[in-house]
Amino acid sequence: MFTFTHRNPEMQLDKSRTALVLTDIQNEFLEPATGTYYELIEHSLKKRNVVENTEALLKTAQEHGYYIIHSPHWYYPTDLQWSVPPGAIADYLAGIGFCGRKDPVDLEGFHGSRADYYEPFKKYLMDGHTCTTSPHKHFGCMANDVIKQLHMRRVQKVIMAGPAANICLESHMRDLIEAGFEVAMVRDAVGGAVNEEGDGYDAAMVNWRFMANALWTTEETVGKLRAAAAA
Repeated sequence: MFTFTHRNPEMQLDKSRTALVLTDIQNEFLEPATGTYYELIEHSLKKRNVVENTEALLKTAQEHGYYIIHSPHWYYPTDLQWSVPPGAIADYLAGIGFCGRKDPVDLEGFHGSRADYYEPFKKYLMDGHTCTTSPHKHFGCMANDVIKQLHMRRVQKVIMAGPAANICLESHMRDLIEAGFEVAMVRDAVGGAVNEEGDGYDAAMVNWRFMANALWTTEETVGKLRAAAAA
């Protein structure tokens, strides 16, 4: 049996053309006390120190002035009007009020809710520099403004992380690759759920090795960010 082992040339960072893109940095995914998706990925988050590694990425990017783009996942009551059957995970999450908000502009009940930003990371996400985009409504970023925000900053290279490795994060990765960006994935700043077919984290690693321009650890990524900022 032939095993694919080819590696493409390592992605090189250019600070002015590089952004950190994160998905789903919200209580639903990261808060043990209230997160509904957290329950699905708890084992994966703890095994790889995902919360700590994500903070290292945010802290380094903030300190060195990199663009940071955050793509959240929100649903409004009007989204319940959809008549198209969603996939299994979307159907499950819709039934438990996943990432629900009262209204796009009314913040009543939002602060501290499951849909809110993960509290320890608000100092990065709400620093006046980080761009939080409009929400992605299913998995990828074709329905929100992530790609536009990157283009308007003339970003060409993207470093990605987020708690739902093989679902929202991978869908964002695929959309960005199709849009012509170079993409590096941070393998220990992501989580994945398990079902009867297997481990979502492992599935993501297989796909990313085939598709991404680079697959780095947090330690490697932080070093590359610092080196590119000093160049």
